[in-house]
Amino acid sequence: MIKKMKFVFAPFALALVLGACSDNEEPAAGEDTQAPETEQAPETEAAPAESALDLPAEDAIVAVVNGEEIQGKVYNSVARQFESTLASQGQDPSTEENLQLIQDEAMSVVIGNAVLLQDAKDKGHEADEAVVEERMEELKANFEDEEAMNEALAETGFTIEEMEEQLREQLVYETYLAEEVDTPAVTDEEVQEAYDGFVESSEEEAPPYEEMEPTIRQSLEEQKSQEATFARVEELRESAEVEVNI
Repeated sequence: MIKKMKFVFAPFALALVLGACSDNEEPAAGEDTQAPETEQAPETEAAPAESALDLPAEDAIVAVVNGEEIQGKVYNSVARQFESTLASQGQDPSTEENLQLIQDEAMSVVIGNAVLLQDAKDKGHEADEAVVEERMEELKANFEDEEAMNEALAETGFTIEEMEEQLREQLVYETYLAEEVDTPAVTDEEVQEAYDGFVESSEEEAPPYEEMEPTIRQSLEEQKSQEATFARVEELRESAEVEVNI
């Protein structure tokens, strides 16, 4: 089953579009290395052809967070990513248990994103419009032409203007995490301990410590960042007014 979410990422719809057009991209270095496990958002893969999800209408209001209405298309993009993740792990997303899990986790992520972005904006974080424009150009470069991009957007239910706003929110999210969320540093002792654990559990001869150290350290840094972010989300949710409509 999908693990309890401990990481949120603002532009889920954007990730869905990019995932659909990046199937042929090479995996990042160290992506398949069996380093310490982290809990993270689902990978952006295309959803199964025959989805078993009972998704709300794109313009339905699935939740209201501190007065902010969350539309169905935002929830749907997250739920489909969870469904794809389960399928890619060889599990059946259509079981009653997994359908409930997908619904619960997708809603948790949507609400978590909302409270984080609201807090970021309350604290004065804004996106650099020059960077927004730069990232929009990078997004467009993933497609053969404008028509292909519009077709991909149509599948998600988002407009080009909404995708630009997603990019803007991503930048706000990034600056907020960097400046407002304290993440403990990873120590050399933690890296060594993680490496030793990997060596003990590996059925094959493990690469030398020096070779794996950067990958392990990055994995631990991401894990600590995710845990710190999750803790902030939980803190914000305690005082948030949340209405769930599905």
